[in-house]
Amino acid sequence: MTDEESLAQNPAQPEQAAPHKAPDDEQEAAIGTIHYSAKQAHRAREVLTRLHALRKAVHFYPLDHPTVQENVALLGSSLRAYHDEGVEVQFAFYEGEILLGDKLLTEESVLFDQVVEDMISLGVGSLVFRRGVDNGELGRAASILASDEATVEAAGGIQKMAAEALIPHIAIGTVQAAEYGGAEAGEYERSYLAFASAVELLEEIDETVRADRAVNPAKVRGVVRSLVDSVLSNRYSMLQLTGLKNFDEYTFYHSANVAILSIALGSLVSNDERFLSALGAGALMHDVGKLSVGRDILDKPGQLSPEEWEAMRLHPVHGAQMMALMPGLDKTAVVTVLEHHMRWDGAGYPAQPAGHRQHITSRIVAVADSYDAMTSRRSYSAARVQDEAMALLVQSAGVSLDPVLVKLFVGMLGLYPPRSVVRLNSGEIAIVLRPADGAPERPTVRVISSATGVLIEPVDIALTESPDLAIEECLDPRRINVDVDDYI
Repeated sequence: MTDEESLAQNPAQPEQAAPHKAPDDEQEAAIGTIHYSAKQAHRAREVLTRLHALRKAVHFYPLDHPTVQENVALLGSSLRAYHDEGVEVQFAFYEGEILLGDKLLTEESVLFDQVVEDMISLGVGSLVFRRGVDNGELGRAASILASDEATVEAAGGIQKMAAEALIPHIAIGTVQAAEYGGAEAGEYERSYLAFASAVELLEEIDETVRADRAVNPAKVRGVVRSLVDSVLSNRYSMLQLTGLKNFDEYTFYHSANVAILSIALGSLVSNDERFLSALGAGALMHDVGKLSVGRDILDKPGQLSPEEWEAMRLHPVHGAQMMALMPGLDKTAVVTVLEHHMRWDGAGYPAQPAGHRQHITSRIVAVADSYDAMTSRRSYSAARVQDEAMALLVQSAGVSLDPVLVKLFVGMLGLYPPRSVVRLNSGEIAIVLRPADGAPERPTVRVISSATGVLIEPVDIALTESPDLAIEECLDPRRINVDVDDYI
């Protein structure tokens, strides 16, 4: 029950994705509320270039000057390309970085460092261009964004200026830092940036390999280093991020989640940075060999034919071959990619030579891969609730998975991992925030509804300190219309 084969043999009807929820406050835009394709992210540089040019133009000319109007028209054209695809354009500025929705724009953050500095100095943390924006609004917004700090301060702040400028389709505001599972706000933001950069890299690798170009190993090492640093500095902040899923881009999110889970589990075995970096690289790239498998097989909603399954079983070999050609990566990462579907009992694939035993990093990734696969919705498999997935992991201990690592994994996440929606024995509904040391069945939870189903002001309860309360079961948040992010 823990590898691609067992999951593929249990197809389920696809479920509808949850509808996009617009921000409650028109002047606020939270990081990550929109997910953009790699091509859309690539076009962000054009938008930023034209925004920068427009800001410079309004420094020197009135709004009705031809130079300003030309730059307004160019920016409007760039924005409409997104709007015609049904998405808003959502930028966030944080500690010298630019994000487009949930994507960290690494190169653009360097190229437009002065823009970032200007935005932050004016108090601009987020900038959203919504469908319906016209040239008049763009010009008025540019005048605000071209102001100096003294002007903004005298006007009562950037949001007051925006409110008075009649720009209903442009939101200028500050990013609200979230407290995530007890982590400091800044720690969560840093963790999220590491996660987002991993997803972005995986999308880039997908495009690169399919175009028959070489993957940049330096980028892989850089992203892995960021993941390792984030896990070591705040493990639980990163573990909560592994609850983020995207059905349409399962492969990218799954690989990023497996990398975080593997590094976190590996850090319980050793804090050696070289070990964790090699582990992280292997985990992040564990499914890269699937790029050699046809999309018709990867996305097939039903059971695979014997021929299709044979092609699928070759993806660890193809992945290891690709990794072996990347200079500068630890060879342990190559071994991890090759072995992550080899089982503890030797029955996995590719076939293990007599007397061979999976490398420790391969066994770690196998545990993380199994858990995230089971809790993710795919074309052929419905997502399992977290406690069911944990129970299946425990059943697999000593059979397909290393029993010691499974025990460590359950202790790390608890029987009810962070972001699980649970029903208490009192009938109340709660969301799991973090596990309790030594008591995997009694995490800290955030109660969000009464036993009668009435939403209440959330209350945090450590179940280790409330002996009369216990968790009865995990619930599917979509079935009870709960958006976990609204309460974390």
